[in-house]
Amino acid sequence: MIYQKNTYIRAHLYLTIFFLFNFPSFSQITIKAVGDIMLGSVTPKTVLPADSGRIFVKEISNHLKDADIVFGNLEGTFILDNFKPKKCSEQARTMERCFEFGMPDYLSPIMSKLHFNVLNLDNNHANDYGWKGYNFTQNKLTELNIYFAAKKKPVHISIKGKKVIIIPFGFSETSFLISNIKKAKKIVSKLKTNNNIIIVSFHGGAEGKNALHVPDSTEIMYGENRGNVKEFAHSVIDAGADLVLGHGPHILRALELYKDRLIAYSLGNFLTYGNMNIKGVSGIAGILEIKLDGNNGKFQSGNFISTKQVGKGYPIIDKSKKAIKLLKELTETDFPKTNLEIKSNGSIIIKPPSGGL
Repeated sequence: MIYQKNTYIRAHLYLTIFFLFNFPSFSQITIKAVGDIMLGSVTPKTVLPADSGRIFVKEISNHLKDADIVFGNLEGTFILDNFKPKKCSEQARTMERCFEFGMPDYLSPIMSKLHFNVLNLDNNHANDYGWKGYNFTQNKLTELNIYFAAKKKPVHISIKGKKVIIIPFGFSETSFLISNIKKAKKIVSKLKTNNNIIIVSFHGGAEGKNALHVPDSTEIMYGENRGNVKEFAHSVIDAGADLVLGHGPHILRALELYKDRLIAYSLGNFLTYGNMNIKGVSGIAGILEIKLDGNNGKFQSGNFISTKQVGKGYPIIDKSKKAIKLLKELTETDFPKTNLEIKSNGSIIIKPPSGGL
């Protein structure tokens, strides 16, 4: 009996050692991503939270915890009192055809209190206060220990011993252009290795309630080429990207699973206090939680928490789950063949094979 017991122990030990050395260790990377963020602005009209943004933290911060990456798109720049807007002409500004968002610097700590640790800084409001405002914003985020993906500046992060690279694309003259597919593929493939995870962030597509659906064609807005977002997303995944996060349309757009990689075509207006339209579909969004296989970057599962903006523009949990319903409808309509299923509770799973168990 003793001999048999020792033999069993030795066999179990050998099997354990075999699996440890012959199979990669399992790891998982969790990302929580939201769309557009603007904490209040002094331009075009001064609309600022009376409590320095504490209401934002009270309502939503608990839902942004417990992730390796908490990501959002920062629309606008942090500024000091003497900074002047630079993007719009006086005529366009007066006629309200052009908007510039300047967030007083005292609001910046709210980003840390909301648990954000990575922000996109490549969008059409990043230079609203010129390069002075743009550089000041980067310095403020550095002080807060928040990583940022600036124009043509991928950010490198170490998570659980794994290198994660976030590459920003946009449609400004100083961006990695979303419309230049050939160059986008080269940028991604150059950075991709067998040992890293590549996340692509893009600002592109048309805007507003009439732009809910993802076309397989180039989108033009205000005379700007804002890319063929479907072709772009597929192309960067072909080149090695593991996750694609979109923003810019100011409304929700569909999800798609392509080659086992998740694409979120737009996550909508998450927290846009004042000076932005939050009526109807423009005011519903959510928090997208994504779990990736840390070994190969493949999508494993996800969850979507439905939010809506209230007051002058801050998010609360939407118990009616309008955003989940919209996201599910858009995904099923725009990508009927995608291998994703969005449950009514927000759970996102890979569909089991047809005829399976």
